Amino acid sequence: MTREPDLQRYDAIIIGAGPAGGEVASRLARAGKSVAIVESRGYGGVCPLRGCNPKKLLLSGAETVASAQNMHTRGVTGELHVDWNELQIFKNFFVDPIPEAAENHYREQGATTLHGLARFTGPNTVAVQSEEGALQLQGEHILVTPGMTPRQLDIPGSQHLHISDDFLELERLPQRLVFIGGGFVAFEFAHIAARAGAQVTILCRSTPLKRFDPILVDDLVQATRHAGVDVRLNAPTHEVKEIKDGFRVLFGKGQSVDTDAVFNVAGRVPDLAPLQLDAANVAHGPGGVSVNQFMQSVSNPKVYCTGDAADTPFALTPTATIESAAAAENILHGNHSQVDHNGIPYVCFTIPPLAACGESESQLQARGAEYKVMHRDLSQVFAWKRLGEGHGRSRVFVDEKHDRVLGAHIFGHNAEEMINLFGLIIRNDIPLSQVRSTVWAYPTCGYELKYMV
Repeated sequence: MTREPDLQRYDAIIIGAGPAGGEVASRLARAGKSVAIVESRGYGGVCPLRGCNPKKLLLSGAETVASAQNMHTRGVTGELHVDWNELQIFKNFFVDPIPEAAENHYREQGATTLHGLARFTGPNTVAVQSEEGALQLQGEHILVTPGMTPRQLDIPGSQHLHISDDFLELERLPQRLVFIGGGFVAFEFAHIAARAGAQVTILCRSTPLKRFDPILVDDLVQATRHAGVDVRLNAPTHEVKEIKDGFRVLFGKGQSVDTDAVFNVAGRVPDLAPLQLDAANVAHGPGGVSVNQFMQSVSNPKVYCTGDAADTPFALTPTATIESAAAAENILHGNHSQVDHNGIPYVCFTIPPLAACGESESQLQARGAEYKVMHRDLSQVFAWKRLGEGHGRSRVFVDEKHDRVLGAHIFGHNAEEMINLFGLIIRNDIPLSQVRSTVWAYPTCGYELKYMV
């Protein structure tokens, strides 16, 4: 007879050791609670290991090449190129130490760190299958933060598809690449690969980057094509065939493209299947775990969920941390802390980047709001022209009557930094008149903000 493993009891069990889980684990451990963290891959999570950080590190080389290209015939001569191998070494210098450092940090806080795949066995019990064997855990509270996993494409030849993790780990950049998808990752990776010298195609099933302002998305598509990327819109992928010298991707209406590698970057979905949430009566849907305003499961009060796996408006690292801060407060002191998702900036890190904060024009129209569009062609402004930037635009929606900024949308150099100013303005409800009267340093991109509003 097989002996059942002993039940290990904790005040809190954290499933997932990314930014969301780590935030709660640290806060609870510092408060003296017994905490177990379960991670099936590397401690640190997707963002620092397989997402935001390694992507931005690879982007560093692409940005440098693009900047030099923009200044060609403007005083800068010579050809720069990306050494992909050296760039990967540079990236790994930052990424490789993270799992050990993150796990040590949680241990120092007093948490128990476990490695393995977790699944629910009851309302507040979890089984963990680790290399050391099976473990049975019981928690007064359980936090679910497994993040997301790539959306599977149900097409013939899907076994030939790579995912975003594979691109970030490429030892050698293929000469020809196809990215299937029309979201953040497809465009970001396309810009990196194109500036590194690859021949790149994006196959977008419908309208790209739906969360962003459509006028600025059109500008980005034009800039992406100008960078040498073949952007195909309304081009659903039908099949991937292996051929003698690579792969042939069939798409659209009888069209095809030959390539050396094909990447499925058609979005991600909450990574909930391995958790067997039904065993704990945790309600969930396509958008993730159903939570109330306190980040608590609507069907099981023992369970909280934050980050990408929660059915909330954003799947971003910054929102994961504020959601987790609220969840920790509620676990410690009872439900009282709610998350404010207003004024959250988000960015597509292309070259140049596309950024947004606050309401979109379609949202304003849907609620019948009175607003004025403040439009600015940034490509004709000194701070952008001096760098040879040929693309740039801002569209800011203001409410003159109530003296407020409602939404800001920027495409162009430094957009990823300027949007943080609008996050400060919108999230803190700073009056439009105060923004207009603020004195900014000159000549800077930030100085232009007074003309954007």
